[in-house]
Amino acid sequence: MIKEINLKEKTIKYDFQQKNVKNINLRIKYDGTICVSANRRVTQRDIDVFLRSKEDFILKALKKCAEKNNEPCCEYFRQDEIRDVILKLCEKVYPYFKERSVKFPMIKFRRMVSQWGNCHYQKGVLTFNLNLMYAPKECVEYVVVHEFTHFLHPNHSKRFYDEMAKILPDWKCRRQKLKEISLRGLAD
Repeated sequence: MIKEINLKEKTIKYDFQQKNVKNINLRIKYDGTICVSANRRVTQRDIDVFLRSKEDFILKALKKCAEKNNEPCCEYFRQDEIRDVILKLCEKVYPYFKERSVKFPMIKFRRMVSQWGNCHYQKGVLTFNLNLMYAPKECVEYVVVHEFTHFLHPNHSKRFYDEMAKILPDWKCRRQKLKEISLRGLAD
């Protein structure tokens, strides 16, 4: 149910749900939607007090969402060339993994909203997000190495990141640069 509250002379709408939860929960989605959930026994007054106690956080988060969603996307590659870029990077890094008995995987492409790539190591399949066209080449290479490394370590353990560092010593910088690109709202 949609409700409203005034925070610093600004009317804020939020989606309220009664759930079997212990605390009052606040979540602000990437698009600025505010979701609040609370136990049925929590009064509206308690919810209002809670939201007012989070007033600065809410307004700051909404401002950040508005800025993020208005950022223009920068294309580093054309849609028709990103597949080739990724395939060439796969071929470039593969010798390292071949030496460790990894068979060359099936490579797939699709648009994804929550990840840049994924590895199904049991099936020998790597899938890459076509939205990598909005990332610089060093970030695309980071994703390729990251997904290939899952064939050696199917988790995100210390050993996984140690292995990545052998191939890309600057992987942390590349990952940080990639995190600055929002997957939300990229062109379909």
